[in-house]
Amino acid sequence: MSLRELPARPNLDHLRNQARTLLRERLAAEEAATQRFTALGIESAEPRLADALHVIAQEYGFKTWPALKLHLELDSANPVEALVAAIKSNDASLVRQVLSRSPSLKAHINEPLPNYGFDEPPILSAVHKQNREMIDALLDFGANINERSRWWAGSFGVLDFASPDLSTYLISRGAAVDIHSAARLGMIGQVRELLLSDPQLVHARGGDGQLPLHFASTVEIAAVLLDHGANIDAQDIDHESTALQYMVCHHPQRHEVAKFLVSRGAQADILAASAIGDLSLVERILNDDPETVLTTVTDRYFPKRNPRSGGIIYIYGFGLTRTPHMLARQFGHHDVFEFLMQRSPVWLRLIQAAEFGDEALFQQILQKHPSLFARLKAHARRLIGTAIRNNDRAVKLLVEAGWPVNVAMDNNQTPLHYAAWHGNLAMVNVLLAHDAAVNVFESEHGGSPLAWALHGSLHGWHRSSGNYVEVALALLNAGATVPQFERPLEATEEVLEVIRQHAT
Repeated sequence: MSLRELPARPNLDHLRNQARTLLRERLAAEEAATQRFTALGIESAEPRLADALHVIAQEYGFKTWPALKLHLELDSANPVEALVAAIKSNDASLVRQVLSRSPSLKAHINEPLPNYGFDEPPILSAVHKQNREMIDALLDFGANINERSRWWAGSFGVLDFASPDLSTYLISRGAAVDIHSAARLGMIGQVRELLLSDPQLVHARGGDGQLPLHFASTVEIAAVLLDHGANIDAQDIDHESTALQYMVCHHPQRHEVAKFLVSRGAQADILAASAIGDLSLVERILNDDPETVLTTVTDRYFPKRNPRSGGIIYIYGFGLTRTPHMLARQFGHHDVFEFLMQRSPVWLRLIQAAEFGDEALFQQILQKHPSLFARLKAHARRLIGTAIRNNDRAVKLLVEAGWPVNVAMDNNQTPLHYAAWHGNLAMVNVLLAHDAAVNVFESEHGGSPLAWALHGSLHGWHRSSGNYVEVALALLNAGATVPQFERPLEATEEVLEVIRQHAT
């Protein structure tokens, strides 16, 4: 294969168009295009855009399309864009290369990177990647090690993210230890000194608007902060969550701090109590309000007061739709799990069995209650939909047992919306096989399942593992209409190619 030479001013969109043209020619079985694919060992009768992009990259002398893309981004006429590309690559040598050839970056080295991170400057991005060599490159170029993000809810510094070893190194390079980082790093002596010099620091807001108690990594530090007047139930700004709620989302070693906070009177919800395995607390909560057994990590149970906030920290620590049953089982608290199951309505026990893949228990419950789904109220049907959103095995059990696939939440979102957004082809296929409606438009964003698939391919939690191409194909083949927006459709190149091919 003879290599091609890039144009004097190469353009990514132009190269993508070359790949699209090549793919169309290959799908039309044109001999020249077929030979270009087979020369690289791509023998598929139905190649994808990713295959065509790979051919284009190889023909220009690059191993992969991402390598070609990075090369062009690094050669960008905009030094800041080139620096962003180098940092994203996590390659310190490329960062040094960009910095050395663009002295003008000195004027911007402490400014937030555009369209990257949470309004964070380059030094914080390097710390997020735990890349000491990249940190050194930025510091050598004049970056301020104590520069903070500009996040609206409260700024973060380098010691808010660094591992213990990297924190030691950053401190040696001049990073200032504040009350939040001292609490996070277990520096109880420093915590005491800081509070001695300024007792009001116990109420200081840090990243996300968290208080020092949110960062406490040990029982001893939590005790010192409480003894100095910390508000045990104070919430941060971005996630409107208490220190206890943060603690139960962390590694189980932080659960000891959580248990201590409970012992000191912290208000605990059913999810926190289940995560730390406090059976007596779970029992008290359910005795006070039996309906709390229905709690899930959703806006329904944890509504945002500030629309700008990111939602309760459980969304990021546990994951959406998690139940107390799931958390008890996840953290090995089998006595709590069994108690929760005993205090749950039949339909909730059924979906927990489905969630955990316990088909024997699932069938046992169904045999005792064969008309369960027929007797369910609309509210309970919706709750099943919110409880299971990315478990195709569980959904298969449920729909085959008679759960209606077109049940919609209060905002008209259906299980198919979530299956599409996650790129979960198996779940999409199960739902479509049971006549799930494909052109349902939910009220929150105005999107159909196909629109959610497009968005999920770029922004979904499973965008790196979801099968969005096949999901889009399945939805289109089932009669989904292509979303009509005022602006161009946004999705990965492969998914957009599916849309284009369907339209022709």
